[in-house]
Amino acid sequence: MEIRQLEAFAAVYSAGSVTAAGRMLDRSQPMVSRQIQDLENELGFTLFTRTRPQVTLTEQGRQFYDEVRNVLAGLQQLDARTHEIAQGWARPLRIAATDALSSNLIPVVIGQLERSAPVFENRMYIDTMPPEQVVESVADGQADIGIVSLPVDLGRCHLNWSGQAPCVLALPDAHPLTAHETVSLDDLGDNTVITMSNRSRLRHRLSTALLQKDPTARPRRYIETTSSINALMLVRAGVGLALMDPLTAVSLKPSGVVYRPIDRYVPYLLGAITHRDRVLPAEGRRVLQAIWDYVSAYIPRFVAGDATGLPKDADPFEGQ
Repeated sequence: MEIRQLEAFAAVYSAGSVTAAGRMLDRSQPMVSRQIQDLENELGFTLFTRTRPQVTLTEQGRQFYDEVRNVLAGLQQLDARTHEIAQGWARPLRIAATDALSSNLIPVVIGQLERSAPVFENRMYIDTMPPEQVVESVADGQADIGIVSLPVDLGRCHLNWSGQAPCVLALPDAHPLTAHETVSLDDLGDNTVITMSNRSRLRHRLSTALLQKDPTARPRRYIETTSSINALMLVRAGVGLALMDPLTAVSLKPSGVVYRPIDRYVPYLLGAITHRDRVLPAEGRRVLQAIWDYVSAYIPRFVAGDATGLPKDADPFEGQ
């Protein structure tokens, strides 16, 4: 197996055709076709279903692509690091985080640190990805630090710390429910509810909290989105009300949107992970501590978690 064959395979998948892949790689169409055929012969299975002019992955091709993209990403990282070593540059600090955390937590913390002393020497990478990919990135050495929503299978990663705080409701500033200090979820009525797509963590707790007591009531209308910014822009446009994580509520306050506590405890849990067997550089330890200090100081009703990375579903502030 040759690297150029793998590059051709990935390019055909990304571009959707052999001709477009050739343009992307600056190779002739016959050359790309030959590289794909040679790769299939070596592998012993077909990678693409050819339906001119497009091509689509076979099931075996899809599984193979999942492996190839990690190999190519590692080679790209190696190429960049080789250049940095030749220049005498320090290894860049790499942070991987989920959408809400990379948008609403990491920039604020890095900004605070930079005002006192530089966080990194020459280069830093901040990547946004789903929680499972954050874990994979740290486990594979592509990221030094992972900031992730929990729970998640940690694999070879070490959970440095975790903590949780309750979700809140985002409403248009002219909505009648803004008159309430705390909004009862039973009062949402026919309002469309906007939630974050998260099949294994927050979504289940949100769905449970939103169950209607009256089995004969009209089913709620829902919008799911993978982006906290999308959710808030939908609220501002008057489309519905959004159940949001507490970090977004603290750091992102668009005009026309207000936040209110809700009458049910829906915990949002986050944590910081590193590789179990790699020593984190000093700047990485500084970032980890600064993130913990920030969430502890600024996120309302934030409490520390434990080594399990599992949420506590009972409100620790109840009765206070």
